[in-house]
Amino acid sequence: MKRSLLLLPLSALLTGCATIKHTSTIEQRIGKQTIVGVGDVILHVNKQRNLKNAFGKADIFGRKTNEGFSELRFAGVEKTGEVVLYRKDVQILTNESTMSRTPVITATGNSNSTISGNYYSTGNSATISANQRTNYSSTALSPTSDFHVVVPVETIPIRLAPGETKLPMEGYIVEIINAAPNSLEYIITKH
Repeated sequence: MKRSLLLLPLSALLTGCATIKHTSTIEQRIGKQTIVGVGDVILHVNKQRNLKNAFGKADIFGRKTNEGFSELRFAGVEKTGEVVLYRKDVQILTNESTMSRTPVITATGNSNSTISGNYYSTGNSATISANQRTNYSSTALSPTSDFHVVVPVETIPIRLAPGETKLPMEGYIVEIINAAPNSLEYIITKH
């Protein structure tokens, strides 16, 4: 029991010293054959990173901040058989950290104390009483301000030659199964 009580703070300390990790997740299912129409999203990759703590390391609670996304859309098939896709990458710059997400709250209030008693001495008596009132208040300090700046993006056209069926993107591979002028069948696999 004592050993586990010692390991808990130690593990929290080590987790708090972890390096910042950048992660990505996709909204589409891996390994599932899918069909989309012109203008539809083929692949959408969300990017995040751990919030930094006061020491520049990863937040011990695992909180993350958004870093942007990458997206691939189907634009159609040319008469030449070229598959036309559009890629858009959005990058978000931020100074968001654990300090900008967590407010500091101090709470105070009111307290009353009353003391009373009697004093007896030979032939004399006296009553003693005292009152004490303490006031306190509550203060909440807002977290430090943060900013999020979306870096302007341009859409990148991608043209796949007839017979070209694989396109790597952000650690995934989009494999085209069938391309028609108004639809595209594909499957996504992890790179």
